[in-house]
Order: sequence, then C-alpha cells, then structure tokens
Amino acid sequence: MKFTEDSFAWLQCKILELSKLAATSEDIDYLRSTCSYLSSEYLSYLSQLRFNPAEEVLCGFNKNTCSLSLHIKGKWCKVILYEVPLLALVSESYYRFVDKDWNHDDQRQKIKAKARALVSAECKFAEFGTRRRRDFTTQDIVMSALLEVSSEFPGYLSGTSNVYMARKYGIPPVGTVAHEWTMGIAALEGTYENANRLAMQKWLATFNGDLGIALTDTFGTGAFLANFDYSLASAYDGVRQDSGDPIKFIEAVNNHYKSLGVDRSTKVVVFSDGLNPESAILIKKSCGRYAMNCSFGIGTNFTNDFNCASDQSQTSKAVNIVIKLFKCNGKPCIKLSDSPTKHSGDPAEVERALAMLCNKGLS
Repeated sequence: MKFTEDSFAWLQCKILELSKLAATSEDIDYLRSTCSYLSSEYLSYLSQLRFNPAEEVLCGFNKNTCSLSLHIKGKWCKVILYEVPLLALVSESYYRFVDKDWNHDDQRQKIKAKARALVSAECKFAEFGTRRRRDFTTQDIVMSALLEVSSEFPGYLSGTSNVYMARKYGIPPVGTVAHEWTMGIAALEGTYENANRLAMQKWLATFNGDLGIALTDTFGTGAFLANFDYSLASAYDGVRQDSGDPIKFIEAVNNHYKSLGVDRSTKVVVFSDGLNPESAILIKKSCGRYAMNCSFGIGTNFTNDFNCASDQSQTSKAVNIVIKLFKCNGKPCIKLSDSPTKHSGDPAEVERALAMLCNKGLS
C-alpha cells in the first residue's frame, strides 16, 4: 500500500479529532443493559475516558516509500481502545485519496447475495468488518442488507462486532478475545509455554463464563492445546480459529475434545480467518463430518469487497492492515501464528520463542 501526503494529512486530522470522543449516558445505559458482563467499575471508567491522541499516537509518513507508520503508547487499558478506530481511519484515508476508482452502487445487492448463500448452507455468521471497512457508509449498507435478509431468514445472523451498529440495528454486539490479551500476559508473566493457560484463567475469573470463546493461535495451536486441559475445555464455550488450515484445525480440535472426554456437541468452533461465503460453506461441511457446531466471523469480505468503477472486471483491492501489541512494561510482545506470514513482533524474540516452543514439542 502506498499513501499520499493528502491521505496522511486527512488521517492526522481525524486522529486528533478522537480527543472529542466521549461516551454519553445513553451509551453507558445501553452497555449496562446489553453487555451484562461489563462491570459497573469498568462502565464508570469508560464514562470518564478521553483519548489524548496528540500525546498517545505517533503517526508517520515516509515520503520516499509513501508508507504510513503508527505507534500508540500509554496504559494498556486505554490504548487498546485505539486499535479499531485507527485501522478504520487508515483504511478510509486510502480509499478517499489513493484508490478512488470505486463506488457503493452494487454493494447492497452483493451483500444480500452473500447472506443468502450463507443462509442456504445454514451457516451462522456475524459481521466483523469494522477495522478494514472501506468507509462508514459501506458498513452501514452492509448491516442494512444483512438485516434485510435476516428478517426473511432469522436465526443465522448472530450479531456484529461494531457496538454502534449493533445498537442502531437492534442485534447483539458480539466478538471474542483478541490476540493481544495472551501476548500481553506472556510478556508480563515471562512465559510462552503457559501463557495460554494463564490468559484463559484470568479471562474466566473476570467474565465468569461469559465471552467464552478461546483464541487458539497466539503462539500456535499446538501450544494452545497443551494448555487447554479438561477444566478449561469444559468451562469455555468453544474456540476460535484465525490462521492456518481450518480443515486440519477441525480434526485437531475434535481429537482434543475427544481425548479429554469433553462432549463436543456442547461446544462451538468460530472461524474468522479471511473468510468469504464460499470458504465458510466448505468449512461448515467439514465440521459436519465431525458433528461439530460452527459459526463464522466475516469481516473484510463484507465491508471491503469492491470492483473498480471504471472496469467492473477488475478488483479494487482490499487493504490488509493490523495493529499489534509490541511492548508491555518494556517487555517485547509477539504473536506466533499458525500461518508464519502472520508472525508479529521483534524478530529476535519471535525466533527465541519459536525455538523454545519447538524444544518443548509445542510448535
């Protein structure tokens, strides 16, 4: 991706405007009534939270490479909330000023066709597209179209990860734990071998069984399954696959539940790795062979799937952007995905962690 000085200037302006964000009393009341797992202490914290992007966000532009860089610093409980709006703004800046050969003309029809394909295959799915959406209007069109199909075929659209859209359209706000939770716990506790176990235990203690989908690939599925013992597998509602081969993952999770004596019919596997309706339908069929429940979080394919306006046979490519935890209390934070191209963090620390997990037979 190459940006322009105009896109960078617009982005800088929008980032500074984040200082104006503040939760209203109506927002807090909605969260209190809808998200019962959020404590009164946390809701009080949110009601007083104010971003200070001038001090907390460093946005850079390299004129030689036309590339952007973002660095966010501050208390983890605060800066974690920058990720979604910043990525959405970066994406929008690109499509406002760089790739402008597109429009919204056929988006509603396209989304309705996708939703109907998913429904026809009896796939349960959620909208996960905020971070890499083309713009706010696109996501609003997507949600409206999904709700139209859902009204005809209820029971398949489980919600959206965008809380504003959930509130606007009267559907559940849904989502799962992020990689950075386990990344941060690993750094603070000084362990990759047991990071998944510690992260899951702390999560359970905080949410008491709500938000019960465990993320499996922060340090590879092998390391996760080694920590996912009977107690945790019983307590969690299921697991999420976000990298690697989903078919091999289904078999591995099925075998793991079986080895623990956990009834897999009471669990669900959530898939969220770059999905489209076609891949979700294929995965659903594979889950069926093991009688495993599944659902799908679809993001970019919903909110950033466009053709060029000047030539509908050409694709207007979607951005592939991420923000990851890099340091916590001065300690490096890394991610070791089931797809090596998705590893992130300090290269030397990545290599050290890979070697350590390999030596213990966990890679």
